[in-house]
Amino acid sequence: RTHHSRISQRAHEAHSRPAAIRALVLYPLNALAEDQIARLRLALDGVAARAWLAANRSGNRFWFGRYTGWTPVSGRTTRQGAEDELRNELARLSVMAAAVTGSDAERFFPRLDGSEMWSRWDMQDSPPDIVVTNYSMLNIMLMRDVEATIFNQTRQWLQASSEHVFHLVVDELHTYRGTPGTEVAYILRVLIDRLGLHPDSPQL
Repeated sequence: RTHHSRISQRAHEAHSRPAAIRALVLYPLNALAEDQIARLRLALDGVAARAWLAANRSGNRFWFGRYTGWTPVSGRTTRQGAEDELRNELARLSVMAAAVTGSDAERFFPRLDGSEMWSRWDMQDSPPDIVVTNYSMLNIMLMRDVEATIFNQTRQWLQASSEHVFHLVVDELHTYRGTPGTEVAYILRVLIDRLGLHPDSPQL
């Protein structure tokens, strides 16, 4: 079997809307992030949403993605066997999604022809409009150079116009108490600084 080289998910985009995170939705646990991503699939990539975007926005998409430990695949694109690992995972997801098409379970699987970002690599290439993650993964992302492009592109988008606004959504806020709460507070400070913003910024 012949495999072609990976092509970035948004490489085909013809318009020039810059890729950047417009909203970061932060959760304490993967399970809560999974529940939210299922809701986003319905709201942004469901049948009704696709029809409306096609009719009213020339097929423009709201890109979104889950960036957690469950998101394939870890490491760099140059890692031995990594591309095959991603190919196999996407094939597995495609088979599972096809098996539940039309049922209530459909929302638990991505539509591989839609606006949900498939992999970490695709989001590193072109950050989605909405990223759903948890504070543990966000902390790791802020420390690694492999994810630096995500924050750099978002920072550039913010600097391009004062009308560009970054939305930070901290859900389950009541769970951040004591030492864990302090840790999350520092992570958010690092994030805001990384994006070239400050707590009182009108762009935040």
